Amino acid sequence: MKNVYLLILILVIFIGIINYYLYLFITKKGISNKFKNLLVYFLSSLLIFVFLDFYVFKFFGHGFPSSISEEKFERSPSPYDSFSGKPFYKDHNSLGFRGIEFKNYDNHTLQIAFFGGSTGYNGEPPIIDIIEKKLNKKNIKNKAFNFSSVSSNHNQHIHRLVKYSDLNFDIIIFYGGFNETLQTYLYDPRPGYPFNFWIRNELNKLKYLLLKYSAIYAEYEKQTGNVSNIKKIKKDLKFKSEKWLNDLIGNYYLTLNKAKKISQNIINSNYCNKPKFFAFYQPISVNRTDDFSKKIINKTKNFFVNKDILIDISEILDENDFIDSVHVTQPSKNIIAEEMVDYIYEYTLKECSWNLVINSFNFFC
Repeated sequence: MKNVYLLILILVIFIGIINYYLYLFITKKGISNKFKNLLVYFLSSLLIFVFLDFYVFKFFGHGFPSSISEEKFERSPSPYDSFSGKPFYKDHNSLGFRGIEFKNYDNHTLQIAFFGGSTGYNGEPPIIDIIEKKLNKKNIKNKAFNFSSVSSNHNQHIHRLVKYSDLNFDIIIFYGGFNETLQTYLYDPRPGYPFNFWIRNELNKLKYLLLKYSAIYAEYEKQTGNVSNIKKIKKDLKFKSEKWLNDLIGNYYLTLNKAKKISQNIINSNYCNKPKFFAFYQPISVNRTDDFSKKIINKTKNFFVNKDILIDISEILDENDFIDSVHVTQPSKNIIAEEMVDYIYEYTLKECSWNLVINSFNFFC
């Protein structure tokens, strides 16, 4: 509650100072109408409150960041998967994803679907575009579809995969781990829920607007959880207990298995004999996380160590490759892409060998 008390104290001091000078001004002018004077004090106090609470305090990082409470272009409302990119924003296509329009190409083209959060969405170019170029250099004609959106998790990606199952995919990549575990710890604590579900869908309009715009109100919520029902949700879930931790990692495991089954049984291949599902556990800077996050990371890695569903590439980068705990520099994306290309290329040689021979022949002719 220190932040709340500090912000209120700053607010009271500024209101006091401004109204003191207003009092001196009114006294000097000899204005004696008490009602008008009180109205002036009230309006000045209200304006100072709004200015400090809604703008100044927010500017200095207090309250909820806009990424949680605002409908942004990167998180436009979307049926089934909760949110995705806004269509035609910057380099978004008509579906709201980065890149050209998605369509099925000829059956000599390897089609790759890439699902991730901001680490898959960000980049100039993003990871999947680098993968596409590297495969082309290996004489594998391919087209990549980047279904990543900022803050999305693999539960949302399952819905997205089914939503766009009219497209053919030879390779389906789920790239994540952070949003499926640590993001749940930091935001909505229910495994598999979109990170902002509680604030976007479970608050009445007044509370939503106050949390969205008021730094003091939001700081109070962050410290107590009394404004929303997040405090009760955490209590019911036994938040941070071993049971909650097991449920969190268990949901991650079940989600990947569901995605694999969907890939194998619903999705049609375009180039290979059958679709192949890859799940990669992304690089995470453990040193930039708190103690409980470290516990989540270690338990997740230990859980999947003997499972063949998840490929762990979390330690392929150095500490100076990270911008924060999970986002990496642009050159580091090349390292990640190269690691993935090795797996894709090996599978393509094995399962798409006949098509590969035909394409190689066409390439050299």
